[in-house]
Amino acid sequence: MEKRGAILGRPIVPREHGAWAVLYGAFIAGVGVAGQVTLPVGLFFVAVTAAALGNGPLTILVRPAASPTWQADRGRALAWLAVYGAIFGLAVLPLFLAYRLTFLTAFGMGAACFLLMRAYLLRGRDDRSLAGELLGAAGLSMVGPTAHAVATRAVAPVGALLWLLLFLFFASGVFYVRMRIRGMLARRPGATPAHQTAGMECGGAAAALRTTAAQRTAYRSCLAYHLVLLVALPLLAVLHLVPWAILLAFAPALWRAAAGLRRQEGQLDLKRLGWSEVAQTLVFLLLLVAALRLPDPLG
Repeated sequence: MEKRGAILGRPIVPREHGAWAVLYGAFIAGVGVAGQVTLPVGLFFVAVTAAALGNGPLTILVRPAASPTWQADRGRALAWLAVYGAIFGLAVLPLFLAYRLTFLTAFGMGAACFLLMRAYLLRGRDDRSLAGELLGAAGLSMVGPTAHAVATRAVAPVGALLWLLLFLFFASGVFYVRMRIRGMLARRPGATPAHQTAGMECGGAAAALRTTAAQRTAYRSCLAYHLVLLVALPLLAVLHLVPWAILLAFAPALWRAAAGLRRQEGQLDLKRLGWSEVAQTLVFLLLLVAALRLPDPLG
């Protein structure tokens, strides 16, 4: 027993707090739009939590060896992956065997595709790139339509719409947070461009130029994305693909982006930024569920 405990060690839990917010936000949206909580929904909640926890040991296994303790970490990661996999299996099997939710196979295949792409990015250490974070948001947003299907025991067209809206919102957060962080890094002491600081070493100058370029790229990407969002959402409403009330759900995110684009970044409190994103998500979820459940007054 002691030997088994030594192999397992402390639980390996992913530290990507933003990913947890996306995961459970999508789950709440799916169940909220369905309007019912059932035993299968509870089992699905356990399954997605186990799958998310499994991302921790999977990251250790997929990434190239980078430390002398990697072999020991690999054994511990395999052990915890087996634990999380067993919990996942125990939660999913009743959904197939007892509740006959065979449509989950299609959702599982989609999730597997996202998982393979994430593993490829992890292998190349590109999972924190813009493409990697958007891919993560797209994959985790699938939890919304899957939770809706489990709650209603049927796949409905509103599931595809739910996935699109969740991805558009969470992608907005990706662009916004990256812009804020790049702005903070560019204004740190020592990040001044070379042409403004005499005597700066070549390496420091190159790093400063890269930081400033990254800030500009993040700013322009955030601006471009939200301009597209500002045009696309009313267009979807005009085409009767989404209710007009969806514009209200996205309004706080658009306002946040506009305020962030005008902000001159100084000291950035990352914890405060994280909690503000959680609050933003809760407001969005409330308005999204209301927009998709209540009759559209302009429809």
